[in-house]
Amino acid sequence: MTAQSANVTSIDAPRQFRAALVRFIAEVEAALVTLELEASRPLEWIEAERPRYWRQEARKASDAVAEARVALERCQVRIGGEDARYCYDERKALEKAKRRLLLSEEKVQSLRRWRNELQKAVEELQVQFARAKQYVETDLVKALAALDRITAALDRYTQQSAPSSGGLAT
Repeated sequence: MTAQSANVTSIDAPRQFRAALVRFIAEVEAALVTLELEASRPLEWIEAERPRYWRQEARKASDAVAEARVALERCQVRIGGEDARYCYDERKALEKAKRRLLLSEEKVQSLRRWRNELQKAVEELQVQFARAKQYVETDLVKALAALDRITAALDRYTQQSAPSSGGLAT
């Protein structure tokens, strides 16, 4: 093969590949937008919904502890100094309410730690999304431009060779 000739089997192949690449770029951009939105959802959940829920649970548990204490005191007054074993159910209810309050408070603290962990993970993910966007906006756009140059060169080549082959046919 000399520098003047080319072995071209399909002039439409670069155009078809370019069209497929344009569709691919559009799909990647849409997927990146979707992924960014989805990545922020767990953070919203752990920053807004869960703290509110566990604060409400802590208030309920605190109220339950207060009610259980009052019930135990009433029982102890009613029994007097006789036998403290008669207030077994009230003691158990108070212990259960205290455990629930402790759990709620632990969950509030745990949410603070997890929020920080999740923020770091989301930030790292956003960096990766930015890199992918940059790749799409630069490298794939350069590939489209290269395909445009190839297509234009093939068009020029076919235009140059068309008159000479047309002249041979007549």
